[in-house]
Amino acid sequence: MVYGRRRLGKTYLLQRLVTTGDGKPACYYLAEQTSALSQRLMLAEQLLQAIPNTGAEPAEIAVSWNALLRFVTRHWQDPRRFVLILDEFPYLVHQSPELPSILQAWWDREGVHSRVMVILCGSSLSAMRALGGEGSPLFGRFTAGIIQIHPFRYDEVALFYASSPHYGLWEKLTMYGILGGTPRYHALVDTNLPMDEAVVNLLMRRASPLEHEVNYLLGTEQIREPAPYNAVLAAVARGETQYNQIQQRTGTGGSLNHYLQQLKQLGWLREEHPFGERSTRRSLYRVADPFLRFYYRFIHPNRSALEFSDPLDIYHRRIQPYLSVYMGEVFEEICLQWLQNRARQVFGAEILQAGRFWSRDGRVEIDIVADMSNGSRLFAECKWSAERPVGMEVLSELQAKTLLARRLTEGIQPVYAIFSVGGFTEPLLALAREQPHNLSLIGPDKLL
Repeated sequence: MVYGRRRLGKTYLLQRLVTTGDGKPACYYLAEQTSALSQRLMLAEQLLQAIPNTGAEPAEIAVSWNALLRFVTRHWQDPRRFVLILDEFPYLVHQSPELPSILQAWWDREGVHSRVMVILCGSSLSAMRALGGEGSPLFGRFTAGIIQIHPFRYDEVALFYASSPHYGLWEKLTMYGILGGTPRYHALVDTNLPMDEAVVNLLMRRASPLEHEVNYLLGTEQIREPAPYNAVLAAVARGETQYNQIQQRTGTGGSLNHYLQQLKQLGWLREEHPFGERSTRRSLYRVADPFLRFYYRFIHPNRSALEFSDPLDIYHRRIQPYLSVYMGEVFEEICLQWLQNRARQVFGAEILQAGRFWSRDGRVEIDIVADMSNGSRLFAECKWSAERPVGMEVLSELQAKTLLARRLTEGIQPVYAIFSVGGFTEPLLALAREQPHNLSLIGPDKLL
C-alpha cells in the first residue's frame, strides 16, 4: 500500500517504478469517480494492453472484480513479476464496498502464489489507513509493506529554486513557508519571475493553478460539510490557538472536538503541549501544513478583495508587510527539521524528543527544547530577521529563560543553539569557537 496526500508524487513514483531501467511488466490503472461497471471496463482494457494475445474481450473479463483478478493470475505465465497498480483505490471501494473482501479472497487463493505484485494507492488518508486496519479484510496482506509518502523538508524544497537568480536563502525558505513541502506546487512556480509575482500568479489570480486547491483537498477526504472545517482552520491560522478561543470564534459548540480530531487525523492540524507536559488543558493548536496555514492566514480573508482589485497590489499591501511575522513561526519548524536531520552530525547525538515550551504565566517562551541521546538538553532560539546579525544579548536572554524554567534544567546539562537567517556578530561567533560543545550557531551558510 502506498498512500499520502494529493500532489506529493505518488503516481510519479509508481510510474518510475515500472519504467526505469529495463522496466517491469505492469498494468497501471488510475480509477475515476464513475460507476463500478465503467471502472471494471476501463481496467479490463488496461489489462488486455498489458497482457495481450489472450483472445479475451474487455466485456468478458469485466463481468466482476473476481473475473478481472483471476484473469491476471491465469494469463500471466512469465517468470518476471507482473505489477498491478490500482491508483485512487478508494474510488473503486466507494462504488464496490465488497472489493477489499474480493481482493483478499483472490489473494489468499491465487495471488500470493503467483508472480503478481499488487500495489494499492490512494490520496484519501482515512480510507487508505482503514484498509490496513485490524478490522479490514486486507489486514496482514500488505507483505511488501505500507508506505506513506510525506511532504518534502524545507531543504529539499529549496532544490526547486537552486538555479534561479531570483531566489536566495530568504526567498527559498519563504517559498517553503508559502507552499509547504508539496512538490507539485513548487514544480508549478515560474522561477524566471521574482518571488512576489510568482506567488500571485500561482495563488491569487483568477483561474490560477492553485485557486481552488484547498476545496479540492477537502473534497478528497469526502468532507460533505466543509464549512466548520474551513472555520476551524481559518481561526487557528489567524492566531486563535486555544480550544476556547477556537470555539468562540467558530461557533462550533460541542462539535468542535470532533472537527479537531478529524483535522488532526488528516495531518492538517496538530496539537501542541509545552515540552515535557501532556495536559490537554494547556494544549495549543497549529495548522500543520504551511500551504494551508498561508492560505487561511492571507488568501482566505482576502478573497472578496481579489475579485475586484489587482492581486499584486493586494499582495504588497495585505500580505508582504506581515510575511516576516508569519515566517517567524514557520522558521521554528524549519529549525526543528534542521535539527532532526543534522543533529548527529553537529552534536554527535540524536534528538529523542523536541518541542516548544511556554510557562503557565506566559513569561517564558523557548522556541525549541530537545532531549538528546547523550543525556544533554538542547535549548534553541530561532531568529528569522535578516536585517541585522544576532548578538550576545540573544544568548543571554535564552540562558535567562532556561533559568526561569527551572524544572527543565534540574540535573541535566543544558546546551544552546541559535538559528539566524541574518548571521551573527563577531563576539558571539568568538564565544561559539571557545565553547563548541555548549553553543552552536546555525546561520545562513549552514541552513542549506
